Amino acid sequence: MEYFYPIFDFQRPKVTTRQKMSSTPPEIVPQQPLDALLLNKTDTEQEMFLTKYPTYDGRDIIIAILDTGVDPSLPGMQVTTTGERKMFDVIDCSGAGDVDTSATRTVKDKTIEGISGRKLTIPDKWTNPTGVYHVGLKPIFELYTKGVKSRVVSERKEDVVGPSHNLAAAEALKELVAHEKDVGGTSEKTSDKWTREDLACKVDFLKSMASVSDIGPVADIITWHDGDVWRVCIDTSFRGRLGMCNVLGTFRETGDYACLTDKDSVVYTVRVSPDGNLTEIVVPSGAHGSHVAGIAAANYPDNPQKNGLAPGAKILSLNIGDHRLAAMETGQAMTRAFNMCAELNVDVINMSFGEGTHLPDVGRVIEEARRLIDRKDVIYVCSAGNQGPALSTVGAPGGTTTGVIGIGAYLTSESADTLYGVYKPVDSNIYPWSSRGPCQDGKLGVSLVAPAAAFAGVPQYCRQSMQMMNGTSMSSPNAAGNVACMLSGLKQLDLKWTPYTVRMALENTAFPLPNVDAFSQGQGMIKIATAFDKLSEILMNKVFPSRLTHFEVKVADHCKKSKGIYIREPKLNGPQEFTVGIEPIFKNHQEDNNLPAIGFEKQVILQSTAPWVSHPQTMFVVAQERPIVVTVDASKAPKGASYAEIVGIDTADPSLGPIFRIPVSIIVPETVEVDRYTSKLVGKSGAPERRFVQIPTWATSAKITLKSTNKDPMDRFTLHTVYIEDDKCSRNTETQKIQGPVGCEWAKSITVKGGKTLEACVVRAWSRGQTPVDVDMTIDFFGVQKPSSIALVHGSTNTPIRIQAAPTKSIDIAPSISLTNLVVSLKPQSAKVEPLGARDLFLTSGLQVNRLLLTYQLKVAKTSEVQLELGGLTPYLYESPVDCVLFQIFGANKSYVGAASSYPDRWTQKLEKGEYTIQAQVRYPDEQVLQGMKELPLFVRVKLGSKVSVDLAATAADASFGKDSKFTGKALLPNQEMTLYAMSVSDDKLPKGIAPTSGSFLLGSFSALKDSDLSAVDKSQVVYYLSEYSTRAAKGLSMVTVKKEKNQKDEMTEAIRDLEVSWVQKLTDEKAAKEFFETCLQKYPDHLPLLTNRVKQLMQAKMADQTEENVQKTIELCGKILELTKPNEVLQFLSVKQEHDDDLLTVEKWLVLTGGTEAQRKECAKMIPMFNERKNAIIIALQTLASLEQDREMRKSSHNIPASLRFGGVTPLIFGGKQGEVIGKKSDNQEELKTKAEKIDAVVAEELKKIDENWNGSQFYVKLLVWLSADDSKAALVSAKHAAALGQFGRCAKLLNKAGDELKASATDSQAVDTSLSEICENLEWNHLSTHFKNMALIKNRASFRLF
Repeated sequence: MEYFYPIFDFQRPKVTTRQKMSSTPPEIVPQQPLDALLLNKTDTEQEMFLTKYPTYDGRDIIIAILDTGVDPSLPGMQVTTTGERKMFDVIDCSGAGDVDTSATRTVKDKTIEGISGRKLTIPDKWTNPTGVYHVGLKPIFELYTKGVKSRVVSERKEDVVGPSHNLAAAEALKELVAHEKDVGGTSEKTSDKWTREDLACKVDFLKSMASVSDIGPVADIITWHDGDVWRVCIDTSFRGRLGMCNVLGTFRETGDYACLTDKDSVVYTVRVSPDGNLTEIVVPSGAHGSHVAGIAAANYPDNPQKNGLAPGAKILSLNIGDHRLAAMETGQAMTRAFNMCAELNVDVINMSFGEGTHLPDVGRVIEEARRLIDRKDVIYVCSAGNQGPALSTVGAPGGTTTGVIGIGAYLTSESADTLYGVYKPVDSNIYPWSSRGPCQDGKLGVSLVAPAAAFAGVPQYCRQSMQMMNGTSMSSPNAAGNVACMLSGLKQLDLKWTPYTVRMALENTAFPLPNVDAFSQGQGMIKIATAFDKLSEILMNKVFPSRLTHFEVKVADHCKKSKGIYIREPKLNGPQEFTVGIEPIFKNHQEDNNLPAIGFEKQVILQSTAPWVSHPQTMFVVAQERPIVVTVDASKAPKGASYAEIVGIDTADPSLGPIFRIPVSIIVPETVEVDRYTSKLVGKSGAPERRFVQIPTWATSAKITLKSTNKDPMDRFTLHTVYIEDDKCSRNTETQKIQGPVGCEWAKSITVKGGKTLEACVVRAWSRGQTPVDVDMTIDFFGVQKPSSIALVHGSTNTPIRIQAAPTKSIDIAPSISLTNLVVSLKPQSAKVEPLGARDLFLTSGLQVNRLLLTYQLKVAKTSEVQLELGGLTPYLYESPVDCVLFQIFGANKSYVGAASSYPDRWTQKLEKGEYTIQAQVRYPDEQVLQGMKELPLFVRVKLGSKVSVDLAATAADASFGKDSKFTGKALLPNQEMTLYAMSVSDDKLPKGIAPTSGSFLLGSFSALKDSDLSAVDKSQVVYYLSEYSTRAAKGLSMVTVKKEKNQKDEMTEAIRDLEVSWVQKLTDEKAAKEFFETCLQKYPDHLPLLTNRVKQLMQAKMADQTEENVQKTIELCGKILELTKPNEVLQFLSVKQEHDDDLLTVEKWLVLTGGTEAQRKECAKMIPMFNERKNAIIIALQTLASLEQDREMRKSSHNIPASLRFGGVTPLIFGGKQGEVIGKKSDNQEELKTKAEKIDAVVAEELKKIDENWNGSQFYVKLLVWLSADDSKAALVSAKHAAALGQFGRCAKLLNKAGDELKASATDSQAVDTSLSEICENLEWNHLSTHFKNMALIKNRASFRLF
């Protein structure tokens, strides 16, 4: 991996402001012949519309782009056609760029201290009437996309870090080789030994650092109010030289933007909360949003052919793609974005985002979206999704939400050459991957289609001016731009639209594409000029009340409610009857002026052209739900998928077209003869061939085979299969695979469910020309009936599992159970409900959003991959009953590790060994609901390093006795049943990476089939519950131990003593601690834990708080410990106590060695546990004495030793302290520390000679090495002091690095160690590593958790 340190030769990135352009956007390329082909404006009539109405170009319209953010520096995003600033505002709604700037500073000697500890020089030209500066800290890499970070790291490694590191490594190796040549392999001098080790450590240390990840620089953030606006400065000098850095005002007021650095080209803007306590650094989380905005409304004054659809419109950039989640949207971001749209009176929303949904048209996000549409008259345009070509694949919100206009993707043949480089003639069509309706609740899903490919601008960091993208993400802004032009004209005519009238005009004037089904195109291609004429007429004649939001269609099918009729498993023995309610809905009709509702009447003619649909011919519509009865006769419908609409026509003005539509979708599947279905397909480029097959009731899997004998060599076919289950998203039941171009026959195994209708959709690549090819499809069904879910309990002797073969044929079986994941249940350590800030007070609903912050602790014993889940919440996003669920994972010392949200399987975090804090934020308006969730368990899913197999037996007895059975070569006859018996997993096979808790279980699957392809898809879930069990020795390791005799009185006395002793180290007040220790010392004068606890407490004091008296007392206590413990005797005991010896054998050895008698055996047995206690006490005493002596040696040394080492900043960490002391090179109290250190060193020298009269400087460190290796975790920091005192900084660096890693893993603040290591590397002229460790100290040791 790579390193990163600040590039000190950065040119200062220039700031662009609205008032004064101190730098210009990228140069605009002159008009070129192909410019008109880069974006389709013809098929939607936009060119014709603007030719007729040149001023209806989007002016006076604000389009909100809910996406990954828009780069405000792009040439097409500078001005509107009227010369106004194009970008209205740039906002990050996700929270990923938030910086806590609640800490404040005032200037002293022209500087303030940043959160980083750097001295920040305030330029004289800054204006700050209050004198108060808000400060924060932000790691720069947290502002980068994955691609930018990868590029910056790679370039830095190649240009700077790599050469510097290679040079340092080569020089270190050269020095080592020279020493080997000069000294050889033997020497009588100890100094040669230490020098050789130092040189070798340099080589090893540099070699280990070559694979360390680049963590990037950390910048101080300075925010203040200049009397007019809030200003923000990011210290991109990383040295406090703020005069070199950009100062930006908040974007809405100033239009300021700049690049973070010239090397990354990441453009950022800023926003600040009213109190200055929160600063938002806004950067694009992807290129997608800028591209979308360019399609919708880019304006190139010198090259209009490159304009977007509405060049006169203004853009409001609302970033909903969270950096922490690879730019996935969150409920938090979307609801905040809706609130901003309401606050800023947005006219049009474009949202080219979406996900499949289990529950259409419900959820907190959907509620806020619908409120925004209904109450603020916003036209909400959204992509339908890119999950096609199968039916029922539309996503939320575009294809599933009432009021949202879902746009499908249209491919024009004219664009194939320029945009795709396809020279063969192709037909215009719907893109194969464009999502299709109907929605599972019966709505059509796709409303309209628009051109779906374009070249448009992308952020500067992409290092290209424009990029070609395609998808419904591109068709949606095309439609939104068209709509903006239409609304621009209406504003200029002073006509007030509503979402209902706009949608009706668009759908009733759309052009139905020939040979394209309604599920793919909705009502057809947008025709904006025609729609404008229709809408103008409606609004001028005031046909509908302005408060009418829509007609609600409610379909009742017994206990099932929906928004349309959707029959997928039809009854062929007679018509199916539905009750359909039609109700006009008015804005705020239940709480505001209801006169429009009272006076609303419409006489409506109901029409449908489908012969298989029957319904009344007329109805009288008033402001209440009016039911009608509709019957659908599947026996009269053709095979396959059919769509019809029952439309309501206003008798007063039939020319309006439908004023409401009742969607009716039916699929009549083909039946299967026995167990095989065959069909011949026509492989026409880009045209889906669908086959609907009724899955046999017994089937659980199928194998689909495609064969084409006359295909082109480069032909590819997409196979997409779907069956639908109630309240389950299609992504859970679909399979999609691209077949070809190699070969002419392909097979794919899939999961199926008996009784359902399977769609098998095949589409040939759209770019293969107009000549079709032949494709044969075969579907073979297989089945072994088995439980859909199997529960096993650890410790159970056997669990029966019954399987049954399909009735049609025999089948080979090879039953197996594999467990692949451990799920650990964690209880929250804390739970807090609190209201959020001003941006979470929603305007349309008046709701104040609260949050529940849950905190969990996770201990990882070895590296593991984990996923996080809150049961019943994280499977959902748009349909979630709460606003949002967001997780953040923190390592030791609040260092940020990663994030997760909805869809747990997408967010796998690799956690190294250590302790972690996991915070979960649940947002919801109702505080009481959140209070009820305060005990929510967190489920941590851990991927097992290797699968755990559960053995199966043929009989219950075999299972109980641990005799697994082999089923190789066995088969079941048609309809034959068989019972298998699952055994319990032995304890030694259970995972050790994360300890199971109460409620933990293993997850896996059961498969019965022998065929490997089928067994991979034909599975049942297995849940293996871990009942509580006690660990016990494995077979063959049972032993006899010494009998321990204790009475209750002794146990009570020891318990009281141990409790008192434990409080010696806990007391933080030194006076109280001293008094309590003296009291305990009188009771237990020779109790080693009492003495060692006091020693550790005294050694955790900072140098500024240390006293000569305490140092003297510490050394005296250590002397007493060594006197009591008799180190030589302990060493003698350790020589006979082997690691695997039992107590009886050790006693025998000790008696032989010491010449003890049989009568002394019992006393000897009692001594064994005391030897370990004595050993630990000896180590603590020697750690202390060695640390004090090496502190003295370092302060005597003339070498340039880091102050945190020289003045004991790391010493508390040696003795269990959770935080050291960072002492800078130029600390204000350096002289004070030197004076105190001199006095303490004099005491140390005097007292150490009392313990060892031969002491001359390093004896106690050498004595410590008798008990511990130099790099042992207990000795590493003491050894680092020894190396520093000798000026052996290579050895010192290696030891500090090891100690720092161990401290971070144990949740201990390592900043003092990291800072010292940085200074050591600087001494060695390893400047790239020096900066790395400075950044490490800041990133891995944070003052607070990252904000949500």
